[in-house]
Amino acid sequence: MSTYYAVLFDVVSIQKYVFSSNELVDNLGASHIVKNLFDALAVPVFAHVFGITEEEVKKIINSWKRQPQLVLMDKNLEVPFEIGMADGGKALIFFQDKILGKKFIKEFTRKLLIEAPGIQLAVADKENFRITEGSFKNDLNDLFNQLMINRNRFFPETILPNHGITTIYSQSGTSINTKWPRCETGQYIPAEKAFKLIYADEEKKELQEELENRYPGFCFTDEVDKLGQTEGDNYTAVVHIDGNGIGKWFQQSATLIEYRQRSNDMRRITEESFWKLVEETTEIIKKLEQMEETPGFSIKEEKGKKVLFIRPIILGGDDVTFICHGKLALYLAEKFIRIWTSKANDKEHGLVRYGLPANNEFTACAGIAIAKTKYPFYRVYQMSVQSCSMAKHKAREKNGSWIDYHILMGSESGDLTSIRNDKSKTFDYSLYYGPYSLDDQETDCCKSLKSLKQGIKEFQFDNYWARSNLNSLRMAFNLGKEAVDSFLTHMEAKGGKLPYRHGWRQAYKDCSTPYYDMLEMIEFYPLWLLEGGQ
Repeated sequence: MSTYYAVLFDVVSIQKYVFSSNELVDNLGASHIVKNLFDALAVPVFAHVFGITEEEVKKIINSWKRQPQLVLMDKNLEVPFEIGMADGGKALIFFQDKILGKKFIKEFTRKLLIEAPGIQLAVADKENFRITEGSFKNDLNDLFNQLMINRNRFFPETILPNHGITTIYSQSGTSINTKWPRCETGQYIPAEKAFKLIYADEEKKELQEELENRYPGFCFTDEVDKLGQTEGDNYTAVVHIDGNGIGKWFQQSATLIEYRQRSNDMRRITEESFWKLVEETTEIIKKLEQMEETPGFSIKEEKGKKVLFIRPIILGGDDVTFICHGKLALYLAEKFIRIWTSKANDKEHGLVRYGLPANNEFTACAGIAIAKTKYPFYRVYQMSVQSCSMAKHKAREKNGSWIDYHILMGSESGDLTSIRNDKSKTFDYSLYYGPYSLDDQETDCCKSLKSLKQGIKEFQFDNYWARSNLNSLRMAFNLGKEAVDSFLTHMEAKGGKLPYRHGWRQAYKDCSTPYYDMLEMIEFYPLWLLEGGQ
């Protein structure tokens, strides 16, 4: 039985690296670096360490995706290394020779210091790694356990430190040390930003070519304020989506071949789901073009192509982050999860062929942060991740797919939990009722996304609830129980009652209310997207 020297790489804090800047083009370049870390940046290092051509290296690297059932090193002892799996900043690599394997680690991490500053790699290794059934799973678990220890043991400095004689870059707080030739004034920028800008060009070219093949006449934009917003109603959203229990599901793989197949199908399903979401966005644009009035939306163009209302930032494995028009965030997040879970749970072509995750079905959670377009981008992203964490916490309690969201207003500080707790202390009830389940049969019916959307629709279809009355009710909730009770008494005298929500008619009970969320989302969920809306 063949055994190998195995090395597991993992990029530490990918989100922090990708979103360390408030400029979208920097985020896109950083995401492209992580995505191609082991497909591109590692190629010359492999060639140098093993004394082979870069073309030979590329053939070996691409083999695991094209022929996952073929283990090259088992067939040919002359093959010096093999990719077990590489995706989303994580890679499992096998080496015939331990000494050369350690040499690769040393030279690769040195190269990253120069060509991808800011990237932090955690590394775990294991001798005599067995890839056969009955052994692979245990050895892989040992590697992941060691990786977890190593991630928390040492934090290498991968960016040139600041000195008293260097200028600090306001966007990232790092030293300005590289002359950027594209700037007419010969502006200096940080080295990590320079490489992100270079790779952003590659990312844009690759993505646009793929889009052109699928949906000609449309394009993605690199400018946050070109996602279809209008002046005076300019909101953007960051949507972060993550599968539930996927890491443990991967570690259930019985063999290397199965591990590869799981990775390939996971990537395929996520990419297919996203392009289906892009198709949905193109249909929205076509629908808007046929409407006489499109409040809150403006279709923009770049180089003769219509700019889509969505832009992917991270698209790898089960981890997806995209930015979109603020009024489409909840709709697109729900759409993606339903598409992805449907594909993942398909018995013939989905992920269930390899085994079920802990909760017996593939589910996912989304976190949404909506803010004015000029709001600091990294802060918006942080809120989306924290919202996703709250949704995943609910998923661990009750299973299923969940969505949580937050609308950033003014100068809120602190994390999401403290912001919501502070508001709850101000009043005797919580103004937020979520997270919301995508299961229409959720036991607490008001916790279902369907119920939230139905409430939004009923508020807008009720003639008694004019926009001014809706705004007044929302203000009353922010003033306390007495203000709410007084305003509702006034409305009932005129015939206006709250939408009936599964046992709810009063404004609040048990220190909570589902109505404030409906009032908030009225501004961010177009009526024509709701079922039955016109």
